[in-house]
Amino acid sequence: MGFLDTILDRIRKTFRSAIKLVRSKVFGSNNERLDFIMDSFNKLPPQHQSAVLVGVGGVIFLFVVGAALLYISRVNALSSELDDSFSAYHELRSLKAEFQTEDKRFEKLVSSIDKKTRNVKYKPFFEKITKDLSLQMEGLNEEKLAIPVDNPLSEKVKEVKITMRFPEISLPKLLNFLVEVEKSGKLLRIWDLQIRSRYGTKLFFTAEVEIRGYATSL
Repeated sequence: MGFLDTILDRIRKTFRSAIKLVRSKVFGSNNERLDFIMDSFNKLPPQHQSAVLVGVGGVIFLFVVGAALLYISRVNALSSELDDSFSAYHELRSLKAEFQTEDKRFEKLVSSIDKKTRNVKYKPFFEKITKDLSLQMEGLNEEKLAIPVDNPLSEKVKEVKITMRFPEISLPKLLNFLVEVEKSGKLLRIWDLQIRSRYGTKLFFTAEVEIRGYATSL
């Protein structure tokens, strides 16, 4: 049964229930009141019978009008409910389409992160860069951090925090190192950088670098 058929069926049931309730109240559950009314009516003089018929006709007219108004009000209420239901249905379909689009974009993002970070071993990766640039690196530490739960990525991706220290490095070589890290395509970014001067020289510095990356659970 369709949605519209369900609404129409509810209207019919409501109207039938109202008629049945009024008939039971007026005539009794087994029409015992109807027999009493007819017997009393037959005992009345003709002029009184005419007056009763006019009064009954007026009551029936009012009843029909009242029932019609009740029916119309219920139809209008159900029509309004039907309009609201259709509006909610169309809105739900629109939201579903938007969700599916965003969900595809999200899965594509997660897949891209996984593809770029799946086989990355951070310690050998940084050791190779420092070796290629002839740098001395100390204390490389790697730590996985949970992404805040309000971020949709939190269920499938973790953040990786990498820290390292260069006890003696020139600014040009430090900049070369940072450039190599960010252009590697491994979704690495410089998070923090601290540079301290070394006593007795203006060409070399001590640098501490914090770098952030990603690791997926796929």
